[in-house]
Amino acid sequence: MRIECIPGDIRAVKSDMIVVSLFEGAKRLDGATGEVDAAVGGALSEAINAGDFKGKASETYFFRPSKGIAAPRVLVVGLGRKEKFTPDIARQVALPVFKAARRMKLSSVASIVHGVWIDGFSPETAACFSALGAALSSFEYDRFKEDKGHRVSRFLFVERDAKTLPLVRAGVIRGERMGEAINWGRELVATPSAHLRPNDLAKAAKKVGAGLPLREASKIRVRVLGVPELEASGAGGILAVGKGSQAPPRLIAAEYRGGPPGGKWVALVGKGVTFDTGGISLKKPEGMDKMKYDMAGAAAVLATLRACAALGIRRNIAAVVPAVENMPSGTAFRPGDVLRLMSGKTAEILSTDAEGRLILADALTYAREKYKPEAMVDVATLTGACTVALGSVNMGIMGNDGALIARIKQASASSGEKAWELPLHEEYSEQIRSDIADLKNTGGPEAGTITAGCFLKEFAEGTPWAHFDIAGTAWIDKEKRGYAPGPSGAPVRLLVEFLSNPTVGDHYG
Repeated sequence: MRIECIPGDIRAVKSDMIVVSLFEGAKRLDGATGEVDAAVGGALSEAINAGDFKGKASETYFFRPSKGIAAPRVLVVGLGRKEKFTPDIARQVALPVFKAARRMKLSSVASIVHGVWIDGFSPETAACFSALGAALSSFEYDRFKEDKGHRVSRFLFVERDAKTLPLVRAGVIRGERMGEAINWGRELVATPSAHLRPNDLAKAAKKVGAGLPLREASKIRVRVLGVPELEASGAGGILAVGKGSQAPPRLIAAEYRGGPPGGKWVALVGKGVTFDTGGISLKKPEGMDKMKYDMAGAAAVLATLRACAALGIRRNIAAVVPAVENMPSGTAFRPGDVLRLMSGKTAEILSTDAEGRLILADALTYAREKYKPEAMVDVATLTGACTVALGSVNMGIMGNDGALIARIKQASASSGEKAWELPLHEEYSEQIRSDIADLKNTGGPEAGTITAGCFLKEFAEGTPWAHFDIAGTAWIDKEKRGYAPGPSGAPVRLLVEFLSNPTVGDHYG
């Protein structure tokens, strides 16, 4: 789908449908919405007065005008109460628009930018979130469907103010490019695991720059380590988790050299378990089909790198992905085993279903030693306990550096992706101390998300580090907050916002 920004009056735009918006409880129709209403003889005002449309967030009202505008259809979308409006609402309201367009099999849609006229919100920000919503709402995984369904081919954002137009256009471009990268990652997460084994994920990573402008794509390099290289580097966690599968593990290192030559790196590490049975500690069958999304962290860090390249962010970024399949077999690692990890630390295995922290430990060590980064961030669908604690609303975040966590919280607020800090108090680390090894890979039923974070902290070794547990947010079961069911792409837009901020290096130099 093409997303564009054009100058003009939306009343004169020839498209299959135009979209305007309204706040809940608005006493009068202002701006483009009021002008469209006047042009069609007050049809929208009549609907509001009759109680047919109230303007609640994501509520829609559709009608066919008989006169006054060039388009044959009008859709009005509610923005909710004005005092509760955030830029992320502009993203969320795109989904009902696309559902209506698909239902009516429309090819082109033209919309105003939601929130562009509100005090306190820059036109560029409003346009970015509106375009991001359009891009994300256009996503549909139909690779294995004979009937591919209908897709909108062109989405236009219309801005008539010549002074505001350059800002709106810049915002639309940013939102569209970010959305495209997120959808690239969502495609990976939605792919059935039989079609995305560790080497398939490595092949996909090698194409992370495909379709980007040549100048930025040329700054991307991808290296893949196979079993011989992993053995030579002592990656005991990755090798152990992967050895139960016929599909050998991989370690992927994708680099985007957007910053100055010799400049410092930020390392992103993403959990890449392409399918997780739990290994010998076998999971229950209910819901195991969703374990294809246990590589959502890997997809997120690769998509973040793609987005940063598409946006030309001036930063050196490494995305490191340990890719494995966790399967039970005669060669699988076992509860009671002791593994020596890449860092030299040893880990006693209490559960083979606590495998993500083992492969992340090796990947964090690799990233720390190879790139000597100013900051490391890992992303993982790590613990069911995080879903119990925070549900599908907030990602759990933890870290060893207050300034880094503060920047992540600021990026969370700006991006609209919610994250909540959990404590890594030393008392929790006592739960993962082993009698026969340096660590054990699970701390028991108490504070499961935190003790997993404590395990990973051992491998940051002084480098500013943060951990995202996205177990509850990476996959949406029911439509909510502007996401259709399926992979959400979390936390790519938070990470892009974090990496876009030029002050990151000032804090972690």
